[in-house]
Amino acid sequence: MEIEAQGTNPQVAPHKVNTQVDISRPVAQTEAVVKHQPKPVPEAPKVDINREPIISAKELEAKIGELNEAMVSRNQAVIFSTDPQTGKDVVRVTNKSTGELIRQMPSVEALKAMQNIDQMMGLIFNKRT
Repeated sequence: MEIEAQGTNPQVAPHKVNTQVDISRPVAQTEAVVKHQPKPVPEAPKVDINREPIISAKELEAKIGELNEAMVSRNQAVIFSTDPQTGKDVVRVTNKSTGELIRQMPSVEALKAMQNIDQMMGLIFNKRT
């Protein structure tokens, strides 16, 4: 098949364009791009949580009594209480003879930080909204 090109410029001679395809030459090979499919996410294992307390209140009181008896030889006492501002459980180890605080868990600073966070949450998230 031949196509003649005709231009508007009279100085340029018309020329012929060859549009025949030589099928005897090998065509460049192309490789298929395979997109990797993401692996499916495995299901999370189900965990059976026993919501029943492991120890009864009476057994807990007995264990605390045993702990305090063991602490007598060290002249120390363990006191369990609840912080009134945060509602968190607090454990204090004190010197039995002087009443001096040896250690507290969580610390006074941690309890203050918890209280400040609770107050800030009250400012950020208003109950009316």
